[in-house]
Amino acid sequence: MSISNLDKLIPTKYGWHVRFDKQFDPIWKPFTRPRLRQAIEYVPLFMRYLRIWYKLKKAKRRAHMDFLNPVPLQQIYGAPIGGLGGGTIGRGFRGEFCRYQLVPGLYEFNTVDANTFTVCIRRRNKTTYCQVLTPYRLRKKGFNSWNCAFPKENGHYQALYPQSWTTYDLPNQNIRLLCKQLSPIIPHNYKDSSLPVASFLWYIENLNDEPVEVSLMFTWQAGSASQEFSCRDISHESIDVTDDEISASGISIKQTLRGMKLEYCIMGKKELDNTITTRTNFNIHSNTDGNDVWFDLADDGRLTEPKTVRPTTIHTASCVCISTTVEPNSIKTSEFVLAWHMPLINFGLGQRQYRRWYTKFFDATTLTGSTLCTYTMKNRIQWEEDIAKWQQPILDDESLPEWYKSALFNESYFIADGGTMWLDVSEDTTLPEHVRKWGRFGYLEGHEYRMINTYDVHFYASFALIQLWPQLELSIQYDFASSIVYEKRETRTYLFHGRAAHWKTLHSVPHDLGDPDEEPWLSVNAYNAHDTADWKDLSLKYLLQIYRDYVYTQNKQFLIDVWPTVKMVTDRVKKQDTDSDGLVDNGGFADQTYDAWTVTGASAYCGNLHIGALRACVEMAQIMNDKNAFDEYDVWLKLAKKSYSDKLWNGQYYNYDSSLSHHHDCIMSDQLAGFWYLRLSGHKYDDFEKDRINSVLDTIFNMNVMTFGHGKLGAVNGMTSSGRLEIVSMQSEEVWTGVTYALSSTMIMENLKTQAFITAEGIYNTCYNVAGLAFQTPEALMRDGHFRSCGYMRALSIWAIQKALELSRLESNNDSNNVNDY
Repeated sequence: MSISNLDKLIPTKYGWHVRFDKQFDPIWKPFTRPRLRQAIEYVPLFMRYLRIWYKLKKAKRRAHMDFLNPVPLQQIYGAPIGGLGGGTIGRGFRGEFCRYQLVPGLYEFNTVDANTFTVCIRRRNKTTYCQVLTPYRLRKKGFNSWNCAFPKENGHYQALYPQSWTTYDLPNQNIRLLCKQLSPIIPHNYKDSSLPVASFLWYIENLNDEPVEVSLMFTWQAGSASQEFSCRDISHESIDVTDDEISASGISIKQTLRGMKLEYCIMGKKELDNTITTRTNFNIHSNTDGNDVWFDLADDGRLTEPKTVRPTTIHTASCVCISTTVEPNSIKTSEFVLAWHMPLINFGLGQRQYRRWYTKFFDATTLTGSTLCTYTMKNRIQWEEDIAKWQQPILDDESLPEWYKSALFNESYFIADGGTMWLDVSEDTTLPEHVRKWGRFGYLEGHEYRMINTYDVHFYASFALIQLWPQLELSIQYDFASSIVYEKRETRTYLFHGRAAHWKTLHSVPHDLGDPDEEPWLSVNAYNAHDTADWKDLSLKYLLQIYRDYVYTQNKQFLIDVWPTVKMVTDRVKKQDTDSDGLVDNGGFADQTYDAWTVTGASAYCGNLHIGALRACVEMAQIMNDKNAFDEYDVWLKLAKKSYSDKLWNGQYYNYDSSLSHHHDCIMSDQLAGFWYLRLSGHKYDDFEKDRINSVLDTIFNMNVMTFGHGKLGAVNGMTSSGRLEIVSMQSEEVWTGVTYALSSTMIMENLKTQAFITAEGIYNTCYNVAGLAFQTPEALMRDGHFRSCGYMRALSIWAIQKALELSRLESNNDSNNVNDY
């Protein structure tokens, strides 16, 4: 047997590596039940929630946060496919196609048996091996005769998003296969990054001393992944495309899914030495149909179209097969592309129709799935080069640990797979010019928490967008700026306290921009647990993000446009200071992003955000040459800093709040959130003393990281001053993945790189290697093996770590130059 060269075709050793036979820790389960002492206060809330839940269930709709049916843990996921805003399809690391998000913002957590690859090997005109390339048994009746259950020990997976590589050692064949999967996720590319496509480039290595004919078959089913959404008007047809650059053949499956036209298209690239055959429309529930397809492939490695026309249903599928001869001790390729083309969409209430962003780059009258497939084939090599140009400097940095290189890129999956919507609104003259030019962009708080652009969480996650697609970050900011001057005086009852209040209060920053199963952007604030007009962090986060985004983009027009809303928001913040000490006062309930953790009076978290926001306002007023605003904010900042120190500093860290509660001196891991934003916006110690910052970080690392979980589970949100887990709230005893990444970036800025990487590695290793939560990073982990809200936005804050590494290196170089100059 010859030495294999296939692994050399994988361009990097970095990424998440896992064998098909990997067994994850079985103890991990979704969080469903708080401690009894915590649950008592939630009983009235739960009863109010039940009434809403049953009402929605009766109307055959989903609650935007379904606490009764959390998404079950499936320890299967690999890198998903698809660009930004066109819908995504999950991939399992063992080859499954799973977790479909084709209806905007709504997930189907199902694996579709029919959507799979199959290999057929022929020697001397005789089939010697025919195998479905997944280790599972296919359950549908039509697959009874198909040879399934590829041996798990023979499969290996490597993911470095937006690419992955799956290696198959075909048993007793002296043949190896490598499938390279690619989605066009390319920073600063606002065209190709939006395409609903994926490329599958198969490398076939023949280690025999004789030629072999290898056929690869790609099968795809109509419908989506479940029976939840109505699917009708289904048709299957074979297609051929030829132009000056490329020739391709494949199949098109057209249908209407929940009232929206959807076309799946699979195409294989024609080469001089390959043959492409197709089989359209076989019923996966029919033994006869399934046998016919399988034995047709196994007979000669090719497919034959049936002569009779068969009825089409959501249970019908089609196949594309590429057959080629591979010479002894050589490697050849076969290339497939999958596209899912849904150009026009509407949300749950159907009040308005939108055009997907990617459609604006093509002729709408001729745009089809085959257009997208051939475009992908023509541009794949360029995409590979662009992705390498983005990733290689980080991968080549020997000062960075290997796990971090994997985590940084793989956690980026959520930018596309977070229920992301990117809409062409260029003809809507009521919108800001920037939104019309760059599109309206939205993504979910999480796979389970169905709210678009949840602002208190986006505060953390936005470090990914502002660095990778900054125009989209500004587009989100313009949408929020517009929402500040909007009010909805209709009242509703909020679940936590049962009080009625306005849906959206004038000059408040909304919690979110709506539910995609209702009518996002037209109806904001889907969140109904609290009246978030009373929250103390949203306004402060708006001010900090506006400033950070200006610093990163230097877009003066952006600052000019939103400056009036900055003043509106600061006026509202003033009213939240009930004792005139310069700091917002928390109201004795969970009135910030920790929405189940009560806080009263001055607080470490909101107070730190407030000081950071006031510094941001001082800087923005100076840039805007607004002397009155500058003077006002400067005086306010001085008072706030004094109050923050007097009321909360205990000589080691900032107390959780200024109340007389038994947990007022809890050690909160997120107490430097405002300093974090300022530090990553180029400030140092304008408002926070360096020795205090060092003391806080040292305390959090020793207590919330090392004492809590020996450094293996990130930073827990709360620890008591005596070194015990703070259990006053379910959220105080959670590790928030995104907060841990944010904390780690703060540590890096303060030259605590070793501590930072210990802290962050606990999150990555637990999610990817222990709990089986890869590509579904949850909001929260708990020490007892529970997690909450899988597939969550906040973990994108890992890009703050990358920003911190770059800034700290720049500061170090500047300091060295200053010393040399001296």
